[in-house]
Amino acid sequence: MAIGVGIIGCGGISAHHLRGYQQSDARLVMVADPNEEAARRRAEEAGCAWVTDYRDLLQCDEIDLVSVCVPNWLHYEVSAAAIEAGKAVLCEKPMTTRVSDSEALVKLVEARGAFLQVGYMKRYHPAFQRFKELVGEIGGVETGLLRSYQPFPERLWTDPQMWHTQKDKAGGGPLVHAGSHMIDILCWCCGEVAAVDARVRMRPGTDVDWYTNAILEMKSGATILLEVGWFQHTNFGRHHDGWDELLQLRSPKGVLTIYSVFWNRADALVPVVEFYREEDRTTQVLAFGPVDYFVEEVVDVVSRVASGREPAITAHDGYRVDRVIDAIYRSGERAGRLSLDKE
Repeated sequence: MAIGVGIIGCGGISAHHLRGYQQSDARLVMVADPNEEAARRRAEEAGCAWVTDYRDLLQCDEIDLVSVCVPNWLHYEVSAAAIEAGKAVLCEKPMTTRVSDSEALVKLVEARGAFLQVGYMKRYHPAFQRFKELVGEIGGVETGLLRSYQPFPERLWTDPQMWHTQKDKAGGGPLVHAGSHMIDILCWCCGEVAAVDARVRMRPGTDVDWYTNAILEMKSGATILLEVGWFQHTNFGRHHDGWDELLQLRSPKGVLTIYSVFWNRADALVPVVEFYREEDRTTQVLAFGPVDYFVEEVVDVVSRVASGREPAITAHDGYRVDRVIDAIYRSGERAGRLSLDKE
């Protein structure tokens, strides 16, 4: 029998989850959003029931799995409630807006033996999967560059409806919204971050970061340079759409680079992996896609929940990213190196 699914939060990101569920073996049962119009619209698209209080959705016995698509500051509250209600959870990133909440959620997942997967969907793209495989072929990574610049209209910085630029609601600025994905990829491919030394430039008139530069010291001994920010550079980047995001890793054996694409255009644009090998002094260019990584993510989560398997991207993975981001912010405040092992 198909598992029952509910979607909590009917904003823009929920459309990507819905598309995935519609291509999976799951049965959409209900959606929830305090905005009645948003809930009704998404329910009509899904062909299911709707409610305005997510707690009513969690009381539905037909629902086995919920997508948590609410704004960032509600991730912890809704995910914890869903776990307490016995539901499996696919939670959008970041897992929470406070590292203490992330730690608490990890403990709750462990205590309940619950299923919680964090929505770092880039891992589901074959380009990123091949990139991870090739990391082993260049040997021990010594240094690298993590860059994530996204086009951000100037008018949105002062838009009172734009919760993404409010610390208490978003958890941070571009480091949270953009950098978190690439930090997850870095840790997935290269292991844990041991220490950070960051400089964070706050956007004037707000309490969130504008752009961040940092040195990430990996437990492996590698050093990664990080730069993340929002600028209105709308005709810049490989596709002239303002998106400038890459992860590059270097070793004596070669250089491995992945160029990402606009987050909601992966089903139309193609990420590229470049692999330079010093042994034969050649550069291999690998293109993958287009692939809808939201669909791949949701279909896999449904399969894992239905078969009783563990999540692919765990609460521990979400906590790891949140902890690195928190360390970068605190390092920026003190303008000095901060060791994660001593915190």
